[in-house]
Amino acid sequence: MKTVIIRSFLFAFFAAIVMYISRILLRTDLYIADVSGLSAFATVFGTLYGIITAFIVFEVWGQFSQTQHLVEKEAMEIERLYRLTLYFKDKKFKLHMKKIIEDYTQLVIKDKFQYLGGGSRHEAEDKVFRKIAHLIRDISPDNDHDRTVFDHIVAHYGDLSDLRTDRINHSLLRLPPLLKTFLYIATSMTLILFIIMPFVNVWYGVLCIVTLAYLLAMVMQLIEDLDNPFVGFWTITPEPFERAFQHIEEDY
Repeated sequence: MKTVIIRSFLFAFFAAIVMYISRILLRTDLYIADVSGLSAFATVFGTLYGIITAFIVFEVWGQFSQTQHLVEKEAMEIERLYRLTLYFKDKKFKLHMKKIIEDYTQLVIKDKFQYLGGGSRHEAEDKVFRKIAHLIRDISPDNDHDRTVFDHIVAHYGDLSDLRTDRINHSLLRLPPLLKTFLYIATSMTLILFIIMPFVNVWYGVLCIVTLAYLLAMVMQLIEDLDNPFVGFWTITPEPFERAFQHIEEDY
C-alpha cells in the first residue's frame, strides 16, 4: 500500500512540474479569456469520465470479491468432500481420497494462483482434480449404507467440479483491452486538460494539478491491481486451501 501512495505522490509531483513548464513555454496564462469555455468543457468531460471510472471500479471490485468468494467456497467444499468419505466403510477409498485431496490442495498452495495470474490454467492441478472422478468411478458400493453415502459423494463432487470451473473462469476474466485503452486515453486527456488550464495564480494551479494527478494515479493503480486478483498489492491468496489442508491433517 505504501508503494501505491509513493507512486501517486511521485506522479503528482511530475505532473506539477509539467504544468509549470507548460505555463512558461505555452504561456497558458494569456488565455484567461477562454477559461469559461474550458471550464464548461471540463465540467462535461469530467462528469462523463467520473461515471465511466466509477463503473469500471465497481466492475473490477465486484469481480475481485466474487473470485475471492469462490476460492473460499471451493476450499470449504473440498474439506466437506473428504468429510463425506469418512462415512464410507471402505478404508482404502478414504485413504485414497485423502491422498488426492492433499495433493490437490498442496498444488494450489504451492502455485499461489500464479498460473491464473498469468492468464492460463494449471494443468497439474487439473490432472490431480480429475483423479477424484476416476477414484469415485471405480468404486462399487456393496451395501445400502455405502450406496447412500456414495450417492452423496457423487452429487457433491459434481457440485464441486462446477464450482471449481466457475472459480477458474472468474479468475481469468479481465477488462476488455479496448475499454482499458479508452480509460487510459480519457485519464490522460483529463490531466492534460487541467495542465493547460489558464490559472491566474500559478500556485493554485499547481495545487489543483497535484491533487488531481494524485487521485488519478491512485484510481488507475486500483483498477490495474483489482483487474488481476493474483498480481499486485491487493491479491487473493490460497489461505483458504491452507486452512482446509490443516483441518484435514489435524482434525480427521
